[in-house]
Amino acid sequence: MTTESRRKSRGFSLVEIAIVLAILGFVLTIGLQATGAYLSHERRKVSLARVAGLDAALANFVAVQGRLPCPADGALPPGDANLGLERRAADGTCLVVAGIPIMNRGVVPWVTLGLTEAEALDGWNTRISYRTITAVAAPPNLGFTSNRALDATGCDPGGAAARAAVTVGGQSVETCAAGCTLATLANCTSPANFVTGRGLSVRSDVAPLGILLMDPAALTGAAYVLISHGENRGGGYDSIGTLQAGTPANGALEAPNANNQALPVLPAAFIDAPFNDSDGAARFDDIVSRPTLMTLLVKAGLAPRAH
Repeated sequence: MTTESRRKSRGFSLVEIAIVLAILGFVLTIGLQATGAYLSHERRKVSLARVAGLDAALANFVAVQGRLPCPADGALPPGDANLGLERRAADGTCLVVAGIPIMNRGVVPWVTLGLTEAEALDGWNTRISYRTITAVAAPPNLGFTSNRALDATGCDPGGAAARAAVTVGGQSVETCAAGCTLATLANCTSPANFVTGRGLSVRSDVAPLGILLMDPAALTGAAYVLISHGENRGGGYDSIGTLQAGTPANGALEAPNANNQALPVLPAAFIDAPFNDSDGAARFDDIVSRPTLMTLLVKAGLAPRAH
């Protein structure tokens, strides 16, 4: 056998095999990273679409009921009789179960809204959280879950009167003053007076650094907040009712949006910040919807009339 023949028949050397394996490993790593980024992008698109669908469903609910629903209990497992149902008392207030307000761990009440459970899950199979202002049993009632609390059709831009406390179906509600006609515009509640001091606060960062994006005192309070907890899922409930710790853990920006805490009171607020998928305090992959009260009223067809 010639030297050339022996060289061809001996196969690859260990060094050559190692080089080939290294190249394959590099290509595989790049491919997995690209696939992971693509899947993350697609799941985010799904989540954005689901949140938009829930915005539409909530506006439809308000159009019919004149109020927002209470949240469903995010901690309930599949098969529970109350799964996906709003937890609301006869006086319009959202329930407290075992000493814990439903509002602290609330998710979208998909059954109450006439939706499937899948429509209330984000792209990472996490229940989309939902917060609003619950009714109180006595005036002044600035909540949105009592009967006709969000019917502003009796208000008028030409008016100057304050909101009036009335009883609707046995429930206290702050609404447009009675006796509003074109001939007596002074008796009408203005849109500004209907919304002032009402709603949820949202910042662009944790206090005191965060700019106030939604401020009830400035007539821009959020009617409700929807939160997809993003790829790390931190602070959200999965589809079997388990609270997710987050992988990686929530940063300082995501912490105020997590479940199992009371509604934030200024200077604290919910957070809606630019997307940032880095680890640490700057991380923010939540998807937040936060329409103003007037935006919701317009969508629901219950905004103040224009004379």
